[in-house]
Amino acid sequence: MTAMKARAARLEVRRHDWSAYRAPESGGLGIADVFTRLLDAEDAAESVGVSLEDRLEVQSMVYEVALPALDVILAAYAENPPVWVESELLNALHSIILGEPHESETELGNHDLVDRCIERARDGIWVLYARLSKFNADFLIDILEELDTDKDRFQAYRSEFAQYL
Repeated sequence: MTAMKARAARLEVRRHDWSAYRAPESGGLGIADVFTRLLDAEDAAESVGVSLEDRLEVQSMVYEVALPALDVILAAYAENPPVWVESELLNALHSIILGEPHESETELGNHDLVDRCIERARDGIWVLYARLSKFNADFLIDILEELDTDKDRFQAYRSEFAQYL
C-alpha cells in the first residue's frame, strides 16, 4: 500500500504503547511491526510470513493486546485493504470476537475482556456491514451476529447473504 493509504490505521498503530499490553509470547516482529508490514505490503508476496496469528490470541484465547489491536483492525478494514490484508484482519477479528479470555487474563480479573472487545468493535459495525460481500460473508456474518444488538437488522443482512454462508 502506498503511504497515502491506510492513514487512519497507521495512526492507530503509532497511537498505542504496545508494550503496555499483555500479549502471547512470540518471537519475531512485534505487533506494531506486523501491522505496519501488512499495511505497507504492495502485493501478497510482500506479506508472506507476516501474520497476526498468535499475536493477539492463541487458539481463540484472547489477550489484553486485542483491545488496542481492534482499533487498528477496524481502521485498516475501513480503508479498503487488499484482499490478502483483509483476510488477515478478518481472521484476527473473528478469533477475538468469538474467543474467550486467556486463562492468564481471567487470573488477573479480566473475565470481561472479550465483552470489552465486542463493545469496542461495535464502533466499526457500519464498516463491517458496508464491506459484507459474497467473498467474506461466512466470517463477517459470525462476527456481526455477536456485535449487532439490532437483531432485526442482523437478520435482514443474514437473509440477504444466506446463499454465501
